[in-house]
Amino acid sequence: MLYRDREGRPYRVRAAAPADAAALVQMLERVGAEERYLVADGAGRTAAEQERLLAAAPPGYLVLVAEVEEAGPVGFLEILTGAYRKNRHTATLGMALLPEWRGRRLGDGLLEAAEAWARAREVEKISLAVFASNTAALRFYARHGYAEEGRRFRQYRIDGREVDEVWLAKFLA
Repeated sequence: MLYRDREGRPYRVRAAAPADAAALVQMLERVGAEERYLVADGAGRTAAEQERLLAAAPPGYLVLVAEVEEAGPVGFLEILTGAYRKNRHTATLGMALLPEWRGRRLGDGLLEAAEAWARAREVEKISLAVFASNTAALRFYARHGYAEEGRRFRQYRIDGREVDEVWLAKFLA
């Protein structure tokens, strides 16, 4: 699907393919190295492992990439539906953008595509977790209708400071 960023420049949101594995791992490594946005310090898997995961993705799992023509993949969103009968109506997501592409509204297209995918699978609720210190992400998700659902106090230590984990959710149905 083709979208436009804040300045009207086009970008594409599409399902990640096994060929995107190396780019996804590089993005996770870069964002993880910032130590302010992801729990993981890096990708947590090799490009080969990521490639196998994408090639054999179960039906309730999707990775989307935001792709800019001149730069390739610059962001991604991962969404996973509940695995059991009791929580199959829910999904959990995580998203990251490379630093130089933040604030351009590329996340809007990723989130819109993920919510459409979730609705097509009869998902009624999407949840995600954000560091309380990530105020830009909290504002972004609030703008898209996500509300705080819970908080794990002093869950993480970032730059010597204890940071809460904020759980957000949006009901689609």
